Amino acid sequence: MTVLVVGGGITGLSAAHELVAAGVPTLLVEASGRLGGKVRTERVDGFLVESGPDSFISYRPAAVELCRELGLGEALIRPSEPRTVHVRTGGRFVALPEGIGLVLPTRLRPFVTTPMFSPLEKLRIGLDLVLPRTRDEGDLEVGPFLRRRLGDPLVERLAGPLIGGVYGTPIDELSLDAVVPQLREAERDHRSLILAGLAQGRARARASVGGGGGGGAGAGRAGGGGAAANGVGSPFVTLAGGTGQLVEALAGSLGRSPLVTIRTNTRVTGLERRGGRSFVRLADGERSGEWSGEWIEPEAVILAVPAPVAAELLDTIAPATAAQLRTIPHGSSGVVSLAYRLEQFAEPPAGHGFLVAETEPLAISACTLSSLKWADRAPEGTVLLRAFIGSKHERLLAGPEEALVAAARRDLAATLRVQGEPILCRVTRLPGAMPHYTVGHLERVAAAVAGLAGTPDLVLAGAAYRGVGIPDCIAQGRAAARRVVEGRLGT
Repeated sequence: MTVLVVGGGITGLSAAHELVAAGVPTLLVEASGRLGGKVRTERVDGFLVESGPDSFISYRPAAVELCRELGLGEALIRPSEPRTVHVRTGGRFVALPEGIGLVLPTRLRPFVTTPMFSPLEKLRIGLDLVLPRTRDEGDLEVGPFLRRRLGDPLVERLAGPLIGGVYGTPIDELSLDAVVPQLREAERDHRSLILAGLAQGRARARASVGGGGGGGAGAGRAGGGGAAANGVGSPFVTLAGGTGQLVEALAGSLGRSPLVTIRTNTRVTGLERRGGRSFVRLADGERSGEWSGEWIEPEAVILAVPAPVAAELLDTIAPATAAQLRTIPHGSSGVVSLAYRLEQFAEPPAGHGFLVAETEPLAISACTLSSLKWADRAPEGTVLLRAFIGSKHERLLAGPEEALVAAARRDLAATLRVQGEPILCRVTRLPGAMPHYTVGHLERVAAAVAGLAGTPDLVLAGAAYRGVGIPDCIAQGRAAARRVVEGRLGT
């Protein structure tokens, strides 16, 4: 019998890949007309435009390992030099201090000398050295946790853009346990977060001398964060042909396997339990409103779809799980990709891009200088930019596309001093597609999974649960497939 994978994003594709490797007949269905979900790369007029993520972190190895399995090892590339990232704060650009790890300094001198903070603000940050550990053992918001230890300026200029930007969620709402549990571990082990960061820096230096490697944690969409945002050892990697190259390789590999059937424009319109088994109704996406579709009886079902979609499918057979999934909030996001001729800038742009402090009066939350960050992204003499607009601008994201472009162009003119009409413009909007990992997230996920205890042939996987990045989704998809395989073997 066949295992059904619902959802053709990176999670579903990875699940199908794992099933095929185990020799399991697989049917993958995708409601839209294309595979890849949020991962999409477009090639137009010599530009390589990423609609979604432009890279992934190497210290979470699932993505790199999958690339190598698919024969893409030689296509893996690291960011170009120089790897400088700036923060827009107080109406000016300030370079992210060298050696910033998970918003914590791993080297003392660059942090002490950075103009990002005033002397008084640095004294407030230094108060962390004498503060006691947090007594609350329950889940906390990341923002208040860091504000207590390091003060408001560091949260507004570093932690908010770096951590909140990755998750598309205000840092004062993000779950500490779900997003950055290593901060709690750092406080537990070292009491002071600063001392923990410096200890991490010393350990990394020793590993480097000994020939080892290491990546830090944290990521900024402008290319910052990580072990060494403004220096060597960036943990970010991508593929020479963009992240979409991974989707193409997965789809190609699956398409060549006699064990796999892939159906796009196919929706799941019903999910029922009969005699202890799952029955699924499939319908052609273009005719689902007028055609009841076909019923199939898969051996197992992997739901690699957004949590709200999974909740709708599970309403009847697993209402407790559906109710928990609906408590995971989702927001919207947008990416505006613009290309300009180099002479349209008042001065040549440099570095990988910039993050925007929470207090800045800008619509965009970050900007990546894609053609400076990655090789072969734009024709010579041009610059390709990606501007991000987050869920705090839901009204703007829900409005006309022209308004999004106008907001991005206005902010880039004010910050990068670029003038005139862009030579290329692409807009991607993801309405309600960004899961927000708010306080209690892990408990909600655990409760949702527990609600499926009586239906072991149903498995959840995807960005809404245990990580939003490409490596996280790949790992979840493959883990879901392994669970299904183990169930078939009776282990």
